[in-house]
Amino acid sequence: MANITMAADSTSLILNGFPIVDFAEGDIIELNPANELTSRVNSAEGGVTVQKRVDAGVTDLIVRVQKMSNSDVFLNSLRNQEVPELIQGSAKEDYNRDGTEGVESFILENGSITTQPGNTKNNQDGNAMMEYTIQFRNAVRNL
Repeated sequence: MANITMAADSTSLILNGFPIVDFAEGDIIELNPANELTSRVNSAEGGVTVQKRVDAGVTDLIVRVQKMSNSDVFLNSLRNQEVPELIQGSAKEDYNRDGTEGVESFILENGSITTQPGNTKNNQDGNAMMEYTIQFRNAVRNL
């Protein structure tokens, strides 16, 4: 599967209206499509049928935030809710193409924390980090 990486330093990540900002310097935000875009059926006579999968937009967001930061507190509160709350969000990264400024954005729809957060260390400064995986029903890319 294709992985999309965005530099945390130049990306704006908003989840349920809350800005996630407590990244380690030089870290990345990952968007990983969980499923193929299409499915194919090949016939013995050389024909092929191609269909777009209904679950093609399912995407995992992997984000690491500094432990005990406001972002960690917010994400942990989503994790600890008795009834899981759907997460809506967006990720926007600035880019420059041939001298023209632009923004690549992803609209993140109907997500939930799917994996228990893991504790890790940043390899540059040794800060304790918490890694969260949020799976979204759909991630739409806009240029």
